[in-house]
Amino acid sequence: MIMQSCLAGALLAIGGMTNGVQIARTPVTNAEYAEFVKATGHSVPRYWKNGTFPKGKEKHPVVWVSYDDALDYCDWLGQKDPAHAYRLPTEAEWEAAAGPSPREGFNFNAVVANHCLKKDPNQTVTFVHPRSRLNGKTAKLSDVLSVTPDGRVRGWVNHRDYTGFIYTDLFKQLNEDGGYTTPVDAYPDTKAACGALDMWGNCWEWTSTEIVARNGRERGEKVNAIKGGSWYAMRNSCRTDYKGEGRRSGGCYNTVGFRVVAVPKANKGSK
Repeated sequence: MIMQSCLAGALLAIGGMTNGVQIARTPVTNAEYAEFVKATGHSVPRYWKNGTFPKGKEKHPVVWVSYDDALDYCDWLGQKDPAHAYRLPTEAEWEAAAGPSPREGFNFNAVVANHCLKKDPNQTVTFVHPRSRLNGKTAKLSDVLSVTPDGRVRGWVNHRDYTGFIYTDLFKQLNEDGGYTTPVDAYPDTKAACGALDMWGNCWEWTSTEIVARNGRERGEKVNAIKGGSWYAMRNSCRTDYKGEGRRSGGCYNTVGFRVVAVPKANKGSK
């Protein structure tokens, strides 16, 4: 039988689906992905050091994994389970599993900004992007970044002149550590329609649905849809009904992880 830890403890039925498809309770964690790496010799995500994930992040979602990496993980699960095949959800399956979006209770960029400001609003940050008009200059964090009472972040990014928080050395360090993720069970009161956790914010999740991206750097490209938003995203981007966001299947991103679905092997369902 498959090890229960590989599926974060549970598989949950998706309402309205008739092919027996079930979805994992949480995204795949660093600790779960480490089991896969140990068993298969698969390469590790780039933010892992000396072959392992950062200390204290065992229950955080694994990120910096490509679509193909996620498929390899699914294949590994399927080899261990005589009853189920594993794959990535379609965009429709993901949305059905998630259901209505909450207004709060998940990790998005305002959570990250508040964390940094609470830790030390007076710390000095340095602008490090070579094309930034402020490259090499320093500023007090609270002069760069702020959060409004309704959860909007000011000073997060200005792509026109490469200023804002994401172009500082503090954000660069967050990136090198795999981003400001939180444990997949950090918001136990915010549950999806199917009962799953962490479907909004924290990390985008790969789906098997191909789209032409309408947003971001991938705009106009054929990519795989991603869902749920991330620690980097604005709150509105985390909504269940937010569409048009995608990533190249061969790319790895510190805001993108994945969650698996299981289908009885007698009925593998659509892919």
